[in-house]
Amino acid sequence: MQLLFRFSFVVLLFACAPYVSHASTVGFSWDNDLFVGSDGQYTNGVRASWVGDGQDHCADRQGVTCSLARALSPLPGVRLNGERHALTLSLEQVMITPSDISREAPNYQDLPYVGYTNLEAGLFSWDQHGLIGYGMRVGVVGKDSGAEQSQKLVHRITGSTAPQGWDEQLGPEVIGGLYFLHARRAWQGELGNTLQSELGYAWGVDANNFHGTASAGGFVRIGQNLPRNFIPDYAGIGTAGSLVGLFDGSGFGWEMFFASFGEWIGYSYLEENSGLYDVEARDGVLGLVLGGGVHWDRFSFTLTLQGSSSPLRNSDDPLSFGNMSFMWKI
Repeated sequence: MQLLFRFSFVVLLFACAPYVSHASTVGFSWDNDLFVGSDGQYTNGVRASWVGDGQDHCADRQGVTCSLARALSPLPGVRLNGERHALTLSLEQVMITPSDISREAPNYQDLPYVGYTNLEAGLFSWDQHGLIGYGMRVGVVGKDSGAEQSQKLVHRITGSTAPQGWDEQLGPEVIGGLYFLHARRAWQGELGNTLQSELGYAWGVDANNFHGTASAGGFVRIGQNLPRNFIPDYAGIGTAGSLVGLFDGSGFGWEMFFASFGEWIGYSYLEENSGLYDVEARDGVLGLVLGGGVHWDRFSFTLTLQGSSSPLRNSDDPLSFGNMSFMWKI
C-alpha cells in the first residue's frame, strides 16, 4: 500500500501527459512547525502537485481535460465557453505527533501519532475574475502512509529529536472524500506608481473521513507584477488550486500577502478513533497567514507563516507552522 501511494502520482501524471500540452505546472510544498520553533500537533506535511495546461473552448475540443469538463458542466460554475479548464493531481502526506516525541510509551493526555497520505485529483475552471474546482481524494491512515519514515528522515537531516512512539500510531484506515473550492478576485488596483494591490476571497468544502471541513478566507496582497493565481495561501485553503493560473503572466515579480480564515470542523478522525487518548475537536478554528514570494517566467517561491486557534478543546496553545513552496512551469 505504501508503494502504491508513492508511485500513484507518477503513474497518473504519465497517463495524462499524452492528452495535454507540455505547458504544465508542478509544485512542491513543505509544512513544518520547526519554522516557528516548536514540535508537536501538526508537525510536518508535504505535497507534490501537478496542474495541466489550461484548455479553452471545451465545447468543441477533445482530450481528457475537455471531456471531463463536459461531464462536469451541469455543476455550478463549470462553463465550456468563456473559461479555461485544467486537471490537477496532488500527492500529500501529513503527520501529527504528541508534544514529547522522545517518549516511547503512549501519553493518553496528549495526541497520538497519526500518519496520513492521500492522492487528490480535480478539475479547475476559471476566467479573469474567479475560480471553481471539484475533486476527489483517496488515502490511507497508518503504517502504510509512510509518515514514520518521513519524519525520521527529516529529523535526521535537521538534527532534531528522533521520534520514538510511532509503534503506537493510529490506523490502518482507508480515507476517501470529495471537495469543492471557489475563489474570486474582489478588487485590483495600484498603490502609487510602482505597486499593485489585490483583494480576494475563497471558500470551500472538503467532505472526507479524515478531516472534514468547510472553510472560508480572505486575503490582501501587494507587490510588483503580481502572480495571476487566485489564492496565495499554498498551505491552507488553496492547496493545488493555488497553482492554477500562476504562470499566466511573464517577467519578474514579487508579492507580500496577509490572509485570515475560518474553518468549521465537521468530522475529525482523531476524535472518532483516538480510543484512550483524550482528544476532543473544537467545532471550528480561526487563523491568520503571513507570507511573501518571488516569481519569474518559469519559477516561483513562497514562504508562509500560519497560526490558528487550537483545533482541540483541551488545549489553548495556538497551532502554528511554516510553509515553503516551490513551483515550476514545465
